[in-house]
Amino acid sequence: MITTLSSAQKSAKEQYETFATEQIAPIAKDLDDRNVNLADFWHRVGQASLLGISMPKEYGGLALPFLNVVLLTEAFSRFEPGLSLSLASHIGFAELLNKFGTDNQKSRYMSQLSRGESLGTFAIAEEQAGSDFKAVSAKVTEEGGKLYLTGKKLWVVNADLSPVCLVFALNDAQELGLYLVDLVPSDTLEVSADRPKLGLRSASTPNVEFKKHPLHADSLLSGTATGDTAEKQVQYALDIAKTLIAAGAVGLSEAALNLATEHARNREQFGAPIAQLQAIQWKLADTSTDLRAARLLTYRAAWAKDEMPSDFRKDAAMCKALATKVARSQSAEALQVLGAIGLADDHPLQRFYRDAKVMEIAEETSEIQKQLIANELGVTL
Repeated sequence: MITTLSSAQKSAKEQYETFATEQIAPIAKDLDDRNVNLADFWHRVGQASLLGISMPKEYGGLALPFLNVVLLTEAFSRFEPGLSLSLASHIGFAELLNKFGTDNQKSRYMSQLSRGESLGTFAIAEEQAGSDFKAVSAKVTEEGGKLYLTGKKLWVVNADLSPVCLVFALNDAQELGLYLVDLVPSDTLEVSADRPKLGLRSASTPNVEFKKHPLHADSLLSGTATGDTAEKQVQYALDIAKTLIAAGAVGLSEAALNLATEHARNREQFGAPIAQLQAIQWKLADTSTDLRAARLLTYRAAWAKDEMPSDFRKDAAMCKALATKVARSQSAEALQVLGAIGLADDHPLQRFYRDAKVMEIAEETSEIQKQLIANELGVTL
């Protein structure tokens, strides 16, 4: 069994890392502080052909394996993990549209997604619909042969950066469906200011309220998919998103390990580098081992998405649960190695520590991942 990257994948990984080093590293703190125009930033990423990596060539994409998207997310997250949340929403939207959308729906949106003119965004969560995403109350009604959407959605990633959104809502028959909704500013649509949060701050997550907002006649994804089919579509998008959050956690963990290792080699206490202390050596050894395990499982999930779809849901849940746990625990250990130096507001490690905790919650919590794994094992009712 081959567990290493191919030469083409290694070359792509180097390309992504070069872009991240040149374009993200110098502005990483500004991205976290929201002192960067995010629309301009993502447009530059799109111009570099990095937002359409897995999208079909007919829409301007590169049609590369999903693993390449994971490698890109990992590279970006070594400097700014919040970008993984934006990428998770964008790629999840594009993959869902490509897999289930009608020809008209794909022709309307896919090219602009590939070029970075639009970022994909989902509106699923509500005040009473979080992990229980099926408990939504947003409603699509039909009046005079026209469709209208009413409801409020929370934590809508990229909502202020995109002209289109996939919204999970009920129809008049109380059936759940995914609807393509234009986010054009109007009296029927309100996008709030971005919400300050603990971590992943470079990802915009405003609330969106629809006030009898008009929809296209063919706004329902797939044209006819409601009920169980729509729920499966949402879960497919979440599986993609959680795999990319796992990739972001891997990138974060690698960055934390590198910072801790460098500090241990250079920091002297009691006349010698602290790297000579077994307590420090074991922390770094544990981090390196956990990182390798999380990376391999995340790559496995990416491979399964394309090559073994029957395993994708379980692998996605496993890699998300493990990689985010590693990121949270090992960023804490890296902080322990750095001591007070890592606590400073201008040090990236304190930012990584905040980001890692949010990763355990974003795109379904760790507890939900364990429940999904248990379901796959067949040990739940």
